[in-house]
Amino acid sequence: MPVIIFAVFIDLLGFGIIIPILPFLTLQYGGDALIGAGLMSVYSLMTFLAGPLWGRLSDKIGRRPALAATFFGSTLAYMTLAFSDSLVMLFVARAMSGMMAGNVGIAMAAMSDLTDESNRGRAMGLIGAAFGLGFAFGPFIGGVLGSVGGEPNVFVPGLAAAAFSFTAMAVTARFMPETKDGKHKGQTPDTPATTVQAIPHWTKVLRTPGALALYAMFFIAAIGQSICFAMTPFWANATLGWNQIQVGFLLAGVGLCVAAIQSLAVGPLFRRFGEVKALMLGAATQLAGIMVLFIGPSHMITAVIAFPMIMSGLTISFPALNSLVSMRSDHRLQGTALGLSSGVSALGRVFGPLSGGLFFESFSPYTPYMAVALTGVVVLMWAAGEVRRSPL
Repeated sequence: MPVIIFAVFIDLLGFGIIIPILPFLTLQYGGDALIGAGLMSVYSLMTFLAGPLWGRLSDKIGRRPALAATFFGSTLAYMTLAFSDSLVMLFVARAMSGMMAGNVGIAMAAMSDLTDESNRGRAMGLIGAAFGLGFAFGPFIGGVLGSVGGEPNVFVPGLAAAAFSFTAMAVTARFMPETKDGKHKGQTPDTPATTVQAIPHWTKVLRTPGALALYAMFFIAAIGQSICFAMTPFWANATLGWNQIQVGFLLAGVGLCVAAIQSLAVGPLFRRFGEVKALMLGAATQLAGIMVLFIGPSHMITAVIAFPMIMSGLTISFPALNSLVSMRSDHRLQGTALGLSSGVSALGRVFGPLSGGLFFESFSPYTPYMAVALTGVVVLMWAAGEVRRSPL
């Protein structure tokens, strides 16, 4: 587990480095908030297309080689980003990076291999904590490195992100044990081949009762999360006049809150209330944060209170939903099921930034967060329905 978590953290550190600088590069190259949202969306579109394929591949060849391959691809993508000098090159680099984002589903499948239903939620929370820490330190580093030379630039942050992804690849290839097919549970080379069951067709993950509605929640929650990530730098610039360094500090604070909740609170929450009720609590926290954003004045204090609440509420959604998918899926299709959840989430992140950018440009900097509130309401209603159907 520590090797998987460390590798994901290192890779997400590289991803987080890029986040605060992309909006300002978009403006520098003549784009606007909608174009910036497009940069987020092309990444997610490629993740949607490639994520399930990476998950299926990991079911066939093993978690370790598939995960190492995604990290190597990310290294090449960030190198391309470092040498980008136009909006077209930024889009190409982001598309390449999105194709490699299947590492999330593979890492979760590996964690599922290592756990059972009693501790799977906590394991998913630890992956989420690695995400949070990556987003905490990454944007801070990116805000500083992106200001080298005075003007916003992607060269130094891109090289740093490439170095982090290469490190993640090396750590995975050298230290991560293979978790698939029970190898972590004591299976030896003498185990008869007949004990290894054939992998069912991937469509079985969609035939499980309630699976389509469950995957729909990934889509809905991802729309809310991606609007926040894509629009918050633009909101801070338009409303508070912040630059990339200040945005980096804000996102770093949000990331620390996310990491703390994922590592310290998610496991106890799931054990005490179960995944579905914890999901309801997260949605309620998200809605409370949006109320603070709308009611509070346009001030730094409002941002420091509202955005950690919004993102902390949202961050509970994905470990809860992934834990539910894992528990409700055939153990032979864990990579496929979690790769599909990653892909469906990515599809939500295609629509989220684009709709948020459209609302931002057409109405006001606050309008995108009305859509975020709507996603919270939908998730809350679905979770309440799940509790009524299975109160225990």
